[in-house]
Amino acid sequence: MPWKKKHPTIKDIAEISGFSIGTVDRALHNRGEINAQTKRKILEVAKTLGYETNYVASALSRKKPLVFAAIFPRELHYFYNDIRRGFLEAVERLRNFKVVPLLRDIESLGKGEEEALEALLHEEISGVVFVPGHRSRFNQLIDRFAERDIPVVTVSTDAPLSKRLTTICVNPRKNGELAGELMSHFVPRGSKVAVMVGSLEIEDHLQKVEGFKEALARASQEIHLLGILENQEDEEKARQNFQEMLWHHPDLNGVYIATANSVAIGKVLEERNSGGNLKVIATDLFDEMIPYLEKGVIHATIFQNPYRQGFEATMSLFRYLVEGVTLPTYSYLEPIVVMRSNLEFYLQGRENS
Repeated sequence: MPWKKKHPTIKDIAEISGFSIGTVDRALHNRGEINAQTKRKILEVAKTLGYETNYVASALSRKKPLVFAAIFPRELHYFYNDIRRGFLEAVERLRNFKVVPLLRDIESLGKGEEEALEALLHEEISGVVFVPGHRSRFNQLIDRFAERDIPVVTVSTDAPLSKRLTTICVNPRKNGELAGELMSHFVPRGSKVAVMVGSLEIEDHLQKVEGFKEALARASQEIHLLGILENQEDEEKARQNFQEMLWHHPDLNGVYIATANSVAIGKVLEERNSGGNLKVIATDLFDEMIPYLEKGVIHATIFQNPYRQGFEATMSLFRYLVEGVTLPTYSYLEPIVVMRSNLEFYLQGRENS
């Protein structure tokens, strides 16, 4: 039989399946639109023949580079600089496979995404790494990329009802639950606490709040959630909101800062000389907030490893486009509690963990 070759080719698969070489190529390499039933038949023939794609050779022989575009906010720079760094290092490691970056910065979450996405739709790109500053507002734009066979990987937060390929982040609901469980151990029964987020319209922030509330309810400590402070990832607004909360509730026992915007709160507590009395659970780990953790103004922080998020999002695009790997809907990293006692280990290795 003609297909009993040692190394079957795409031409062999086309002859046996009855489809054109172009159709077979699209099915094997996830390129272009193709009927699902057609693709399944081609993949079945390929499996029967023992066909294996030589992804490395294919990548090295490619004439045009793979352009990985990325849209990242400039603020909060504490967090997004590390995501950006992870993206760029992954691209650098893939340089021999002709992968090149195309960066588009926006001011902050919710400010400039539409314009940046629209501009990328007119570029020759292979895939997008994107931080959606709203859980649904960008769905149509993301879907337009998907319709053009340009995969979008969301990172840090999600647009769950869009046609994005996958999302890379720390499970936000579990993140909030972890903070809520910690808080229930930190403060006495009947305490009053608050939560600080950027915006409840951001999926990551909303899910953290829901998880935090669930954990407090399970704890049966009669802990009262006084309010959810939305600061739009603005340090000055965060400072003002927190000061106003303390003015109206001087007996506040705890605050969960669900984003990287913890420096403003640390400054307020130091100015009031109240560090240590009010229990603070922060998010992430960066140079500017480390002194507050060391001095006990911040009692714990939940490390989300933004560097690794950016790195894994980029590698996921590569695995999908070049290796043909089917990606899961969600890829969650583990949240890590960092306190003063174990801080030294994360100072040493957080960049490459």
